[in-house]
Amino acid sequence: MNSTRNNLRLWGWSAHEESNWPQVPPGSVPARVTARYQSCWRIMLPEGPGEQTAEIAGAFEYLIANSEDYPAVGDWVAASPDGRIIRQVLPRRTSIRRQQTGKAARAQLLAANIDLALLVFSPDGRRNFSVGLLERFLTLTAAGGTRPVVILNKADAACADLLERICHQVAGIDPELQVLMTSTVTGQGIARLRGLIATGQTACFLGRSGVGKSSIINMLAGTSLLATAAVSRIEGKGRHTTTASQLLQLTPPTGTTGTTSGMLIDTPGLRELQLWGDETALEGSFADVAELAEDCRFRDCRHQGEPGCAVQAAAAEGFLPQQRLEHFLEQRDELTAAALRSRMGSEAYEKQKWRAVAKDQRRMRRA
Repeated sequence: MNSTRNNLRLWGWSAHEESNWPQVPPGSVPARVTARYQSCWRIMLPEGPGEQTAEIAGAFEYLIANSEDYPAVGDWVAASPDGRIIRQVLPRRTSIRRQQTGKAARAQLLAANIDLALLVFSPDGRRNFSVGLLERFLTLTAAGGTRPVVILNKADAACADLLERICHQVAGIDPELQVLMTSTVTGQGIARLRGLIATGQTACFLGRSGVGKSSIINMLAGTSLLATAAVSRIEGKGRHTTTASQLLQLTPPTGTTGTTSGMLIDTPGLRELQLWGDETALEGSFADVAELAEDCRFRDCRHQGEPGCAVQAAAAEGFLPQQRLEHFLEQRDELTAAALRSRMGSEAYEKQKWRAVAKDQRRMRRA
């Protein structure tokens, strides 16, 4: 391992992976997943044959309990020396998960071992910034242990007043949350964005379709690595040009020293963002609510009518925006329902939900 450590670090290898490596099957070599297809994966072996197409070992697949156990883009894996077989996935340091669309409550793993989550918005009049969507992204990154940065792309197409108002809204959510304005037309903010992604670090782009994630990546790379498409002029909606997550390694800008830079993961546009995780993730995305809750009379206060609730008092007095409290309660209920559906199964959950609805209706008719 000592001879390969430097090359591994360029691909994001850290002390976390080093400490878990003794648990892998003997004779394995480290590799990182760069893409996932229907029944195979692309992996990079920093010391070895380079990028290879691999399948998972039968013994490993036998132990898989759910979809999250399969290798995801960004994962470090133990591979066969020729890179053709994935024998094991190393424990993930961080991750980006959402709930799969549909009735079944299952997690969808978008990317793993991320250092920086770049939350891309396009305040150009079509894909407007949304406080609610930002709060959901922040819960997503808090649940996965990833540091978020807000990217306001297409800044050249937005008026200064709108950008200033958005920055003020972001500061109202988290004063320490970094905001960066970019434009792939003028090049604004691209150099600063590149400076955030240090050698050996991995940044993941998250955002709706049409906000310009792929265009930013092409600008950072200095070449057309990814396909792009214009936003529909009629509907103002983005078009999916990225259909699956993929990991790319950047090279330093022309005229600088070094042969490698950080890595980027481009994800498909998120038209739906259903949350997945534990309620404790809200302590990161709603730190102001969590701080107020410490003064509630009851430790298990749900902030929905209990006496002595400091959170509701703050909302009533205007210290906490009512919309922010509503978003907090909405996200908490969503996370709770997802956890319950996951434990019970979607069919049993739906039956219980409608029994509760019918019970409430009978109670209202008797009143």
